[in-house]
Amino acid sequence: MTDHSSSHDGTPPLTAQDAALPLGMPATRKLSAHDLGLVSLALLADEESYGSQLSDRIERLSNGFYRPSPGVLYPLLGVLSERGSLTQYRRGRRKYYRLTSRGEAYLGENAEAANRVEARLRSAGRKLNALYASINQTLDDDTLAMPLAQEMLSARMDLKAALHESRHASPDAQRRILRLLQDTAERIRAAARD
Repeated sequence: MTDHSSSHDGTPPLTAQDAALPLGMPATRKLSAHDLGLVSLALLADEESYGSQLSDRIERLSNGFYRPSPGVLYPLLGVLSERGSLTQYRRGRRKYYRLTSRGEAYLGENAEAANRVEARLRSAGRKLNALYASINQTLDDDTLAMPLAQEMLSARMDLKAALHESRHASPDAQRRILRLLQDTAERIRAAARD
C-alpha cells in the first residue's frame, strides 16, 4: 500500500506515537499501533496466520517480551484489512490473514522501519532474558524470576520514557532531575549491597 492516508473510508493513517522513546518504544505501551502494524505485515509476508498464531509469532520474535493482546491486535488487523493491506478468509473456526499486493507494496516502502521494529523487539527480548537469568540466580523460587524481570524491565523503560519526556524542562527542573537521578543511583547501589 503506498499511502494509508488515501484510504477510501476516510480513516486516519496509522502513525508512530509522538511519545516514542529514542529507541522507538512508546512511553505508555510496548509498541505503537503503527509499529505493531509494520511487524504484523512483515510476519504475514512470511506466512499467513490467524490472530492468536500471529500473537504467538510476535511473542517468539521478542523472546517473550511482548505479546499483543486480542483487544489490540484484532482491531488493528481489521483496520489493515479495511485499508486493503490484508485479506481475510476462514478455515474452520479460524480467521486467517494474508498480505495483499497493496500490503506488500506498503511493506516494501517501509521495510527499513519494519526491520527496526523487529530489531527492537529482539533486543528487548534479549534484555528481558538477561535480566531473568541474573535475577533467577539470586532467588530460591524460579517462578518469581520472570515476573520480577518483566517488572524491572518495565520500570527501566518507564524511567527512560520519563527522562525523554523531561528533555525540554526548564534548567531548574533539569537540575532537580539530575539530583533525583544521582540520589536514585546511590540508593540502588545501596539496596544492591544489602
